[in-house]
Amino acid sequence: MVILNENLAQKLKYLSELPESKYPFISLYLHVNAHELFEQAEKNRIFVKNSFQKIENQADIKKDREKIMNFLENSVISRAHGVAIFACDKLGIFETFHSIMPFENNFTVNSIPHLKQLAYHADECENALLILTDKHYARIFNVEIGGFILDETDMIHDIHRFHKQGGWAQMRYQRHIQNQALHHYKEVAKVATEFLDHNQYDNLILVGQHHEIKNLQDHLPKRVNTRVIDLSSVDSYGMKENINHILEKVVEDLRKNETKKELEQVQKIVNASPQVSATGWQDTIQLIEEGRADLVIIPGYKTYIGWKCNGCLYITKEQHQASCASCNHGFRKTDLTEEVIRLVFKKGGKVELVKGEAAEELEQYEGIGVLVRY
Repeated sequence: MVILNENLAQKLKYLSELPESKYPFISLYLHVNAHELFEQAEKNRIFVKNSFQKIENQADIKKDREKIMNFLENSVISRAHGVAIFACDKLGIFETFHSIMPFENNFTVNSIPHLKQLAYHADECENALLILTDKHYARIFNVEIGGFILDETDMIHDIHRFHKQGGWAQMRYQRHIQNQALHHYKEVAKVATEFLDHNQYDNLILVGQHHEIKNLQDHLPKRVNTRVIDLSSVDSYGMKENINHILEKVVEDLRKNETKKELEQVQKIVNASPQVSATGWQDTIQLIEEGRADLVIIPGYKTYIGWKCNGCLYITKEQHQASCASCNHGFRKTDLTEEVIRLVFKKGGKVELVKGEAAEELEQYEGIGVLVRY
C-alpha cells in the first residue's frame, strides 16, 4: 500500500523530473548498520573509495566525492541502518535520505538518478504511529514511510512512588496517584490523536503492559482506536530495549501487514477488466506516458533490460528496428525498472515494488502491472 509522506513524495518527484544530465549523476546506497556503526563505516568508506576509483577518469566528480565523504564522516545519524545520496555538483544537487531499514550497497553513475531502492523503501512499510507507554511515561515515535523520518516525543509525568502509610491518608495518596496517572493517559491520548489527525496515519501500534494499553485506549477517540493494528505487550518489544531493536520489530510488523496488501493489489490488477488495469511492459509504458497510470507494480528484486532512444528518449521492452521510428536516432540498452519508476513519479503516479508471493504472481504477466487512473 503506497501512502507517501508529502516531503518524501516531493523529493521523489523532484528527482524524477530532473532532465537527463550530460554531467555524471551519482546515486549511492549504503547499508549503515546502526548496531555496528564504526565497523560498517570503515567497510562503507572502502566501498565508496573503490567505487570512485573506478570512475576517476570521469571529469566533474571531485566536488561530489568531497561532499559525499564529508557527509558520511560527519552527518550520518546513529539510529540509521541505511543512507541514500544523490549528487551532481554541476547541477547543484545533493539529496540525502536516512532509513531505519538497510539499503543494499550500490554505487551508480548515470545521466539520471537511480531511484529503485529509494522507491522500494518508500512503499515497503506504511506510516505508523508507535506509542510505548506505562502509567507515567510515554515515548511516541512518528515512523514515516520505510522509516525514512523519525520524530520522537517523550512525555513524562511525575507519579510519586507509593509509600507505606495506613488509614485514610494512604487512600487519599492512592487517589492522588491514580488522578495523576489518569491525567497522563489523557495527555498522551490527546497528543496521539493530534499526530494521527495531522498526518493521516492508517496504523497505530501500542506497546506496554496490557492494562496500561487499555487505559490509554479508553481515552482515545473511536476513529483513532480503529487504526490500531497491533497491541503488543512489553514482553514482545520491551520498553527498556534499545530503540533500534524496537523499531526493527515494529518494521517487521508493518512488513507483514504490507505483504498481505501487496498480494491483494496484484490480484486486483490481474483479475480486473482491461478498462481499469493492464499487465505487460509495453501496455504499461504506454499508459504511463499518457499519464493514465495510477499505480504501477513491479517485482522489487529483479532488473528488466530494455531499450531507450538516444534522441526522443522513447523506451521500449523490445528493439525491433535499428533506429527510432519517431526521430531516427539509435537505441541504447537501459534498465527498464529505473526508467519506469522515474517516469511514473514524473507523471504523478505511484509505484509499488513487491516481493514474495505477490512478485511471483506478477512475473507470470511479464513482471509488471498497472491500475488505470481513468
